[in-house]
Amino acid sequence: MTPSFHDQVLPRIPAKLGKAYVALATAHGALGSIAELLALYILLAAGTRLLPEKFRITRYKTWMRSALALWWLVLLLGFATYARWYVPKLFR
Repeated sequence: MTPSFHDQVLPRIPAKLGKAYVALATAHGALGSIAELLALYILLAAGTRLLPEKFRITRYKTWMRSALALWWLVLLLGFATYARWYVPKLFR
């Protein structure tokens, strides 16, 4: 997805961020990146001893649920981005 975002969306961000097709793709990319980083942090903080004690998670159910909710939001934004970019009569 990074090459597609870099080629098709990134050059349009400053000028056309108000357009739905750019805004959806930007939100999808940004929140997807945050979800990836959150999942990696949860993995390192709850499953290993690589992080210092103060950064580790002992009660991680809330962290996992918030990561799952974020992934669902990213998935829905992905569907909306696909529909906006490739199904022209749906949102027009």
